Order: sequence, then structure tokens, then C-alpha cells
Amino acid sequence: MITLFFSIILLGSLFSISVYSFFHDKFDIIFMLVLTVSVLILINLNWYSSLISILFLIAPIIFYKKINYLQLTYFCIFGSILMSYFLLQYFLIYDITFMFAITVLSVLLICVLAIMGIFENDLKKYLIYSNAIQLTFVLLDLGIAKLSQKITTLGTIQIFNYTIAGLLFFITLGILSRRGKLKGIDKLSGTYYGDKLDGSFAVISALSLAGLPGLNIFVSEWFLFKTSFMINPIITIFGIFAALLLFIMYFKIVNVLLTGESEIQRRPMKLLIYMNSTLAFLCLLFGLIPQTQLYILNMVI
Repeated sequence: MITLFFSIILLGSLFSISVYSFFHDKFDIIFMLVLTVSVLILINLNWYSSLISILFLIAPIIFYKKINYLQLTYFCIFGSILMSYFLLQYFLIYDITFMFAITVLSVLLICVLAIMGIFENDLKKYLIYSNAIQLTFVLLDLGIAKLSQKITTLGTIQIFNYTIAGLLFFITLGILSRRGKLKGIDKLSGTYYGDKLDGSFAVISALSLAGLPGLNIFVSEWFLFKTSFMINPIITIFGIFAALLLFIMYFKIVNVLLTGESEIQRRPMKLLIYMNSTLAFLCLLFGLIPQTQLYILNMVI
């Protein structure tokens, strides 16, 4: 069931990125399709094969200047999903020493990455930091779940919610930045007013990643901090501090989008609007009615 769950979110991610690619970088669709099918075959044969995610995650860091925006999106999202799959399987099968130290280091790493993200202006670097933060949250969730001896909802909730909000974040910022051609975050100033629909979806995704109540990733953080408080309140205190830093980091995007005036008026592409509105709806649905996502996730493990 775990492999099926991750296969579904991989295919859902491929579909979403392919829709974006159809309007912007058509030639990348074949590359993504071949790579995704190969990965699905590998992880269904052996879960250790998901360690290929290391290559997915390293590629944007090393080659962020050479790869295009769509490839950056693909490697970041797919790398996070595959690494989450590997970590979940590993935590379920093996006993891990120094678990408390791992959770504390995870919180500290989130704080460091969030501070770097706050002061980062390069859009691609910012997105790499963002992706690393959300993946570290997956590790933190699994660490807390292992300490509490309950790898149930916490085992999958973060990557499930991040796949939805993260895809929406990457895709809408790609649209507003004209496939990443506006390299600086400051260049996105006022782009909301040139494309209010995609701008609204970008705001929703940013606020979700910031952990705003009423949106889906807040539910992930609520379960995390609630469980960690029962283990050691110190983890929760540092976790809340990290959450405040993340709010500043992601609200920076909201502020930039809504400040200034756009010189370019875009005509939204209907298929992209339908897809982005669906992702935005899911962010709201799973945030306002968390029982819906809990019902789905409780069937996975």
C-alpha cells in the first residue's frame, strides 16, 4: 500500500508538471515521462532503488544555472517524494539510534535554511531552499513518529501535503516569472496584478507552505507539534520558532507579488487554470476539513 501511495503521488506530480510543460517546454515531457516510468519500475522492484532520489536532489544544487525552470521543478518535487519514500521504508524496518539528536538537528537545519531563504533573492536558489526545508520536515516527522512509536499519519502527512502545495508553488511562480526568466524574486513585484488568477493561487500555496491555519500544511505542523510536545516540549518550542521563520520566508513572496504594478498583462491558459485551481482547492479542503486527508492517509500504513 505504501508503494502504491507514493506511485500515485509521483504520477499525479508528473501529470501536473507535464501540463505546465505543455505550454512552456514541450520537449521536456518525453524526458520526464521516460525517467518517471523508469523510477516507478525500480521502486516497485526494490524500495532501496528510491535512493536514486539523491541524484534528483543534488542536480538542482549543482546545475541550477544550467537546467531550466521546469527541470528544476521536476528534480526538486520528484527527489523529495522519492527520498520520503526511502526514509519511510527505512524507519519502518530498522531501529535507529540517536533519534532524539536527529530530530533536534532537523529543527535547527530548518531554522538555518529558513534564514537563508529569507535573505535569498535568486528565485531558483530560493526554491531549492524551500524544497530542502519541506524534505527536512519529512525527516522531523518520521523522527517524532519513531520516538512516539507511532509511524502512522506522521509517516506520510508532510509529503502528501507538500506535493499539493509545493507543485502549486513551483508552477505558479514559474508562470509569473515567465519560466524563470525573471531570475530575481524582486522582479516578481506586482506580477499578481498582471495575472490575478495564477497570482491568487501562488499566494494560497505560499501561505500554505508558511503554515497558515486553514490550509493543508498547517495540519501537518499541528500533528507534528502536538506529538513532539508529549515527547519533549523543547522540540515543540524550537519547532514553533522555525515555523515563525518559515512564515517570514514565504510571506516574502506574498508581499512581493502584491506590491508594485505589473507592466505585463497575461492571458491565463485555461488548462493550467483548471489544474492550479484544483490544487488550490485541495490546499483549502485538506486544511479546512482535515478529516478528509486523515481518512486517506490512515489507509496507507
